[in-house]
Amino acid sequence: MAGLTILGSAFAGNVLAEPADDAVAKLNELSRQAEQTTEAMHAAQLDLDKKLAAAKAADVKHEAAAAAAEAAKGDLATYQTSVDQIAAAQYMGGRTDGIDAILTADSPQSLIDQLSVQRVMASEMAAQMANFHSASDSATKAEADSAKLASEAKTAAEQAAAVRADLQSKQSKLQVQIAIVKSRYTALTPSQ
Repeated sequence: MAGLTILGSAFAGNVLAEPADDAVAKLNELSRQAEQTTEAMHAAQLDLDKKLAAAKAADVKHEAAAAAAEAAKGDLATYQTSVDQIAAAQYMGGRTDGIDAILTADSPQSLIDQLSVQRVMASEMAAQMANFHSASDSATKAEADSAKLASEAKTAAEQAAAVRADLQSKQSKLQVQIAIVKSRYTALTPSQ
């Protein structure tokens, strides 16, 4: 009978001690999870800061590229004026091929002069058109590149902010769970 009493009291002691042991184990596990989440949140904050700095740098590059695009558009306007003047001169001066010069020349020297002028005009027009196309391509590429950089940096920063917000939410939930376990632990009687 005494053996049953000792066995019964040992069993009762284990039963009574289990809620406290469970609470301590749960508290330890939640504390470990909270610590891991805090570390992950710190890493996410560092990543967010880095990506925000990259986004800011991309915005600066975007502004510089936009200024370069505006400068290229200014060059484009200059070349457009030159191309327009050449086109108007050719239109007003008639055909620009050598046959027209042969048919309208008063003398061999006049023919040579007309052909020389036409050659200079043709090379000038070709150079202006090449510059026009180059400036147009540069402006288009600068705008596209800067817009792409800014968009990628903004997306990266938004993703980093979302990760950080998710980790903050997880940390808040863990803090609530820790508070619940602590309150249950403190509510236990000393004999438990």
